Amino acid sequence: TFPMGIDYRRYSDYLNSRKIAREISEFKQNMSGKKMILSMDRLDFTKGIIERLNAFELFLKKYPQFHGKVQMVLVNVPSRTEVDTYIKLRKRINEQIGRINGKYNTLSWSPIQYLYRSLPFDMIMTLYHCADVCLVTPLRDGMNLVAKEYIAARVDCDGVLILSEMAGVSEELGEALIVNPNNREE
Repeated sequence: TFPMGIDYRRYSDYLNSRKIAREISEFKQNMSGKKMILSMDRLDFTKGIIERLNAFELFLKKYPQFHGKVQMVLVNVPSRTEVDTYIKLRKRINEQIGRINGKYNTLSWSPIQYLYRSLPFDMIMTLYHCADVCLVTPLRDGMNLVAKEYIAARVDCDGVLILSEMAGVSEELGEALIVNPNNREE
């Protein structure tokens, strides 16, 4: 039996193209030396997005020395856009991001950059390659291939994967930092 996987070469070899190298260079210039935390999920209750935002807010509160030095890029792919409970979840996420950014942003820095849309593969690869940290912290999940994609895209063997113990992939990626997504401190 083999676990669900990804086309590793598609991710690892993609970074050799000149187009993506330009995009990565431009993105890193725009980040101007900030560390990037990437969170990429389908908009769903099981993904722990609200809990992740709560944890990031706690981080900003406890460690003010990182203000202006770290930015979360939160990507939510639309899902079940006509279902009332998902509309309410999206509203809660938008309000929470607005509150966090309103509390901590400065003229030159917003703690959270929010993208609510599907992204082209080039942009996903740029984000994977540039992210210093990837948060994959669902409350309950099956395999969750984002974790594997992030690792495959990190051909430089650098970057940190913070992974929920509730994700099936945590059994395979023991080198990740494994956390309980219900524990805000973790």
